[in-house]
Amino acid sequence: MSKKIKQPEVTNEEYANKWKNYYEWLKTIYPMEAFELEGRDKETLLFHRGINSQILNDSQLLNYYLIDRETAEQMQQLKDLRLKGEDISGNNIQDYEIKGFISINKDKKYFNFGVERNYQRHGYGMIIYQNYLHILEMLGIEDKEQYELRVYGNPKHDFFKVMATKELIARTDVEPNEENARQILVDFSKYPNSMRFSEFNSIIEYAIKSGVSIEEVAKAINDNGFNIIYGNRSTGVPRLEKEDFEKFKSFGITGLKATCMHHHFVKDRTFGFMALLGDVEAEDATLEFRRILEEVKKRYKKSKDDGTYVSPNIEQYGELEHIILDWNCFGLLLRNVDPEVKDIIKRQAIAKFAEFDPEHSEGWEDFMDSKSNRTLVVLRDAGLMDKDTYIELYQKALNRNYDLSEFDRVASRFIDREERKLALEEIAQNTYYPSPKGKWQRSSSFRGNHRIPKAEIPQRVSKKGRIRDLLKQEILRQGIAKSTKIKTDMTGIGKDGRIFTVDNLKDWMFGVPGATGNLHMMGTTAITFPPQTPEFAVELVEQALKNIEYPDYGER
Repeated sequence: MSKKIKQPEVTNEEYANKWKNYYEWLKTIYPMEAFELEGRDKETLLFHRGINSQILNDSQLLNYYLIDRETAEQMQQLKDLRLKGEDISGNNIQDYEIKGFISINKDKKYFNFGVERNYQRHGYGMIIYQNYLHILEMLGIEDKEQYELRVYGNPKHDFFKVMATKELIARTDVEPNEENARQILVDFSKYPNSMRFSEFNSIIEYAIKSGVSIEEVAKAINDNGFNIIYGNRSTGVPRLEKEDFEKFKSFGITGLKATCMHHHFVKDRTFGFMALLGDVEAEDATLEFRRILEEVKKRYKKSKDDGTYVSPNIEQYGELEHIILDWNCFGLLLRNVDPEVKDIIKRQAIAKFAEFDPEHSEGWEDFMDSKSNRTLVVLRDAGLMDKDTYIELYQKALNRNYDLSEFDRVASRFIDREERKLALEEIAQNTYYPSPKGKWQRSSSFRGNHRIPKAEIPQRVSKKGRIRDLLKQEILRQGIAKSTKIKTDMTGIGKDGRIFTVDNLKDWMFGVPGATGNLHMMGTTAITFPPQTPEFAVELVEQALKNIEYPDYGER
C-alpha cells in the first residue's frame, strides 16, 4: 500500500510573498491597471486589468474586463487579502460580474473584444470599436495602426458590418448638402452590407432633401440592390415595419427595377417589395421572372440529386406552380411581365386549378382549399381575374364537384364587381357540363355522394345485354343530344391531329377520339353521371331507357 506524501504547509508570509511577486510581474506587463471610457449615455465604462498566467509567461497578452465599481472594489479586496497572506479560498467572495472584455496580443498584433449577451444593447461594443486606437495609444503601443480588429476572435464578424452602416448613416446627420449627399449616394450604391429599412430610408431622405434628383436616387438604389435586412437577425424571420414601408413610398421614387431585389425574392420567397416599385418595365419584370424560374429549376434538380427536402407542390405540379403556391405576393411581379408570359402563367394557373381538391363533397361555405385560394390571390394581384378567367375557373370548379353558388361565394372576393356581373350573365346564358379528371366514379368520396346522378336500368333492358350500345343507338336516333349545345372543357383529337372542344351533349356522354365519355355503367343496374351534371342529361337517358324497355310504345 503506497504511503501518501504530506505536502508541506505554506505559511502566511510565504503565501503573501507569492502573490506580491505575481502582482509585481503583472506590473511589468500592464502599463496601467485600469482605464475609463465614456459610454453612449455619458456613463463611465471601467476597464480593469485581467489575469495572466505566469506559468505560461503570456507577457504579450493584455486582458481588460469591463466591470462596474462594485466588482472593481471586490477585486481590490481580493488583492489586499492575498497580499496580507490570507487564504481566501474558503471565504464567501462572489464571482466577478464581467460585461465585456478586451484582449490585445502584442506579438500577433490583434485587438480582440466582445460584450456579454445581456449587455449587447447598451452600446458597449460600439464604444470599444470607436476608441480602439485611443486604447492602444493609452497602453503605449506605437504601431497601433497595424493591429487587426476582431470580435470574439473573428475579423469578419457581423458587428463590423453594423458599425460600417452606422458610420455611413452618421454622414447624413448634418445640414442638407447636395455635394455631400451625392458622395453618400455613390458610396451607398456600392455598399456591400445590408442595412435596416429605417437606415436605408434615412439615406434616401437626406439625398432628396439635399436636392438630388429622383433619377439619381433611383439609380443608386438599383445599383445597391435594395440591400436591406428586415425583421430579426437572430431568428431570420422576415418582418417589414409598416411605417418604414409607407415612408419609402412617400418619397415617390420611380424607375426602380425588380431585378435589383432578386436576393430578397429568392431568400424570402416573397415578392412583397414589388409594392414599392410602381410601374416596372415589362422587360425588367419578365427578366426577373425568368431568373427566378431558372433558379427554382436548378434548386429542384440539386435537391433531387442530393436527396434533400423538396416541396410537395414542386413534385406534384411543377416549378411554376411551386412559385404560385409557395411564394408570397407573386402576382405583384406578374402584373408587370410581358403579355405573352402573363398569358402562359394564367393558362398554367387555370389548368392546375382543376387538380386541387378533386374529391370535394361538402359545400365551400366561405372558404376553400389553400391551393385554390392562393391561385385566386395570384390571379387577382396580377390583374388577370376578369370575366373570361372567372368562367374558366368556374368550369374547373364544376369538374371538382362545386356548384356555381359555392364557387361564387369565394371567387367573388377576387374579381371586380362589373367583371363578375358579366361573367354570371354569360354563365346563365349557357349550360355547363363537368368533365372531371381521374376515376371519379371509383372515388370513395363520390360513391356515397348524393350529387352523383343516376338513371336506373330497368330489368327488361338489363336482360337484353349490350346496354351501352343500345343506349347509344337510341340517343343517336333521337338526335336531341347531338343538337344540344353545351359548355365544357372536354377536348378531343380530330383526324387532322388538332385538338377540338366538345360542344354537344352526345359527344360529352359517349366520348370522342382522345377522350372517354362521361356516362358510366354501374354494372347492369344503373347509369351514373359526374357530380354537377345537369338534370336534362339524366332525364334524356331515363327516357331512352324506357324507349328501349318498351320499343313498341315509342317515346313517352
